[in-house]
Amino acid sequence: MDDWSVTTPRGVTDTVHDAILELLMNRGLEPGAALRTQVLADRLGVSATPVREALARLEGSGLVLRSARRGYRAAPLLSSQELAQLVDVRLLVEPGNAERACVRTDDAFVARLWAAVEEQRTAPTGPGYAAFKDYLAADWSFHELLAAGTGNPFIVRTLDSFRGFVQRLHQVEERVTDADQSVAEHEAIVRAFERRDPAAAGEAMRGHLRGVLDRAIG
Repeated sequence: MDDWSVTTPRGVTDTVHDAILELLMNRGLEPGAALRTQVLADRLGVSATPVREALARLEGSGLVLRSARRGYRAAPLLSSQELAQLVDVRLLVEPGNAERACVRTDDAFVARLWAAVEEQRTAPTGPGYAAFKDYLAADWSFHELLAAGTGNPFIVRTLDSFRGFVQRLHQVEERVTDADQSVAEHEAIVRAFERRDPAAAGEAMRGHLRGVLDRAIG
C-alpha cells in the first residue's frame, strides 16, 4: 500500500474522489490513461465500490471520460480550442453575475469579497497540486460568492458545472504562475462593488476572464 492509501475518517467515497483527483492533477495518472477500477482500488487500499462512485463523480467534472467499450480513462489535456470555448461560456455568464450581484450588494457583501481575495492572496501556489489546491479553492470561491450574490440558485448551479473544467486549466502544472495577476483582477472587481458600479464590475470580470485565457494559451 503506497502513499495514496485511504486512512482518513471522512466518507470513503469523498476521500477516494480527492485521492484520484490529486493523481489526475499531478500526473500520477497520465492524461488519456485507462482507469481500471480494481487497479485503483488496490492502489488506494479500498474496495471497488467507492472507486466506481468517485469515477462517476469525476466524469461530471470532465477530468474523467467514460465509454461503453473502453470504460473509464483520464481526460486528455484541454486543447487551446477547448480552453477558448470554456472561457467563452464563462464570458456569457460571469460578467452578468458580477453586474447582478453588484446591484444587490451592501457593505457586508463587499467585506466578504475582500476576505475571499485575501484568502486567495495568502494561499500557497506550489509546488505541486497538493500545495496549490487550496489556492484553486480560494480562487473559485470568489466566483462562487459572486454567483451567490445574484440571489439566483440556478446561476449558482450553472457556475458549479464549470468547476471541474476550470480546474483543468492547472492540470499537471508544478505551480500556479498567474496568482498575482488573478488576485489583482479580482481586486478590480471588488473595487467596482465598492463604488456600487455594476457596469464596471461586469467589465472587470470580462477583463479577468480574458486574462485567464491569454495566460493559459500564451
